[in-house]
Amino acid sequence: MSNQIFCRAALLSLFMLSSGLDAYSADCGFQPSFTRPDEGGSSVVKVYRGNAVSQLNGMRPLLLVTSLKVNTDGTKISYHVDDTTGRRCASDPSATPCAINNIRNAYNNSDRPVSDFVAVRESGFPVSKTWEVLSPDIIEKNMVTKKPCTTPDGYLVSMTADVAVAGGWNRVGDCDQSKWIDALSAPAIVLPKQTGSTPSEFAANGVVKRSLVVGFSRSATKRTVFGIVGDYGPVKEIGEANIAMNRKLNGLADNDQPRHRQDAIDRFQAGQTAILLFPGNELILDRPITEARIAQAGESALARFGGSEKVYKCIRDEIDPSF
Repeated sequence: MSNQIFCRAALLSLFMLSSGLDAYSADCGFQPSFTRPDEGGSSVVKVYRGNAVSQLNGMRPLLLVTSLKVNTDGTKISYHVDDTTGRRCASDPSATPCAINNIRNAYNNSDRPVSDFVAVRESGFPVSKTWEVLSPDIIEKNMVTKKPCTTPDGYLVSMTADVAVAGGWNRVGDCDQSKWIDALSAPAIVLPKQTGSTPSEFAANGVVKRSLVVGFSRSATKRTVFGIVGDYGPVKEIGEANIAMNRKLNGLADNDQPRHRQDAIDRFQAGQTAILLFPGNELILDRPITEARIAQAGESALARFGGSEKVYKCIRDEIDPSF
């Protein structure tokens, strides 16, 4: 009997030791890799690079922690020709149709006034003057008229840096909103675009359009949200996600959507969020881009990485003890 008790005690001790080792095996090796300017260059965000993950063919993940502003490009309700500031429904909740963004966010230069858009709108969108104001990288250009694409109810067709469906690039100019990544349904983040003078460290590390990402809210809520890189934005801005990504991080209902511009800011901007980014061609999501396919691929990648709890532990141990 004493031998049996001794053996059981020894096995229990061995189990507890191995469990303890497992509990402390969340070393991700996150070290500062580079920084990116934010808020127009007035602040910076650190980007960390982790150890190679054998279950992901030696991929070395990136991670950053930042608050998330709201990107609306790719939605059918982003910009409206008459609701230029996105405030119509703020002052009159029963009004329709209403935009959820300010038209200046679709400009080549957002410092220009709303009146510049009003002027080209009232003139029937003369081609040369219109595209001096609007960015053809944000608002789709009609392949026939060369004017901005608009829907029958007056919304401007807003684009994303990639298309959601196979063959979508061959359809640019057909004014069909559905070929772009839908910011209302497909969770995605926005990374700074690359320019000749400002190369992208994300691209250099293998994180590109449609790369899988995972967002993590702080420990108080511990929400895990699967997404992709769905758009590119200003060079000196980082920390932006679309409506679908922010909605999930904030725990809002799946069918909830902003009613106007201020509502998008007040309810959909997420607080401090950790973003885990998976580099490499294997972890670029194939089209079509849908919420279900993003979730399925993201869940698989995170499981091979080691799961959510590993990420939280690594952040607390290696980056921010209070996260």
